[in-house]
Amino acid sequence: MGNKTIDKIYQDGLCLGCGFCEGICGKSTVAMELQSNGFLRPVVKAPVKKEDEATIKEICPGLNIKNDLLFDDNQRIWGKVEKLYQGFSTDSETRQKGSSGGMVSGIAIYMLQNKLVDAVLQVGGDANDYERNSLRISRTREDVLACASSRYAPALIFNKILDILNGSEDVFCFIGKPCDISGLKNFLAKYPQYKHRFKLTISIMCAGMPSFEGTKAIIDEFKAETPVKDLVYRGNGWPGYFSFIDKTQKKFQMTYNDSWGKRLGRHVHLRCKLCPDGIGLQADIAIGDAWETADGYPDFTEREGNSLIIARTTAATDILTQLESTGSAVYNDLKEQTIAVMQPFQFRRRQKVGVRTMAFTLVKRRRLNYQNLGLLVNTRKLPLRTIAGEFWGMFKRLIK
Repeated sequence: MGNKTIDKIYQDGLCLGCGFCEGICGKSTVAMELQSNGFLRPVVKAPVKKEDEATIKEICPGLNIKNDLLFDDNQRIWGKVEKLYQGFSTDSETRQKGSSGGMVSGIAIYMLQNKLVDAVLQVGGDANDYERNSLRISRTREDVLACASSRYAPALIFNKILDILNGSEDVFCFIGKPCDISGLKNFLAKYPQYKHRFKLTISIMCAGMPSFEGTKAIIDEFKAETPVKDLVYRGNGWPGYFSFIDKTQKKFQMTYNDSWGKRLGRHVHLRCKLCPDGIGLQADIAIGDAWETADGYPDFTEREGNSLIIARTTAATDILTQLESTGSAVYNDLKEQTIAVMQPFQFRRRQKVGVRTMAFTLVKRRRLNYQNLGLLVNTRKLPLRTIAGEFWGMFKRLIK
């Protein structure tokens, strides 16, 4: 059994495995299942209602990125910027456990402790099964820190979103990848009765989502005995190590440059190659690594973490001011041109992704619903040779 809309999204390589299909239709109708390629996909178990099919087509973040934080051509790369900082949490444990300066966790903890929100919605892992990343409800500092550090693998985000929202009147801070923020914004546009339940959104900058096959490849390379536990992709330092403990209690670890840079990055989802937003254009706050550079490239030498912080809304500047005034965080102002030095991959992606989407439209004969993202103006700034190279590269990838 299948469904035209759901199957088409998957077949075109756009399904991010976010879980909305299951969350909207119910698990007895559409269930999220891990596939042999290491990605999650919706599997249709029963006929999908027409209204649910229409909702999925409207809110799917693989298809739809409708930016509501508008910006002009002068902000065509980094989007709307109210304030720009480099900073870190002054809590040493939070800074250490986070993937960079601990600012994502630091903001979440501050909001909980000061009763600005009832809970934080964020992705957490399972210490005994690295394939069970899912949305968690954090209510304490300990809960937040248990979810700290990046996860370079698929995660179920929205498969229980209606159950969570209908099960309480809690007000949330939501933390996710840029595509998760897009999905949430699409969902709230469809279901505006829940908008007041989200006080702040925080996006973690993202270079792409690898499949679980990438994780498994590293474990196999070590010839570790399975099952493994306590697997982390990074964190506990900056950038931190990929590490895990195998069945014999032996610990293995690999540097960030070797794990992400040379292995996991090869397993990134096709849709991530078409992503126009790895920098949280729609979030109140976008946070990434404030990489230091060596010879013009990010330097991944282990050191105390620093976060790149982009405040895009008044809600963002207000909460960041509160953290600074209470001594919970320390910031330095940055100039926008500095971001390209700290995040060269994101800079190049924003320049070129419009060309890749053109190739996708030609090959797949479907237009991605990307709105207010500055793609056309960025494409026009590129040399013709670069446009031709990017177009041809994506074209070849799609016709394989």
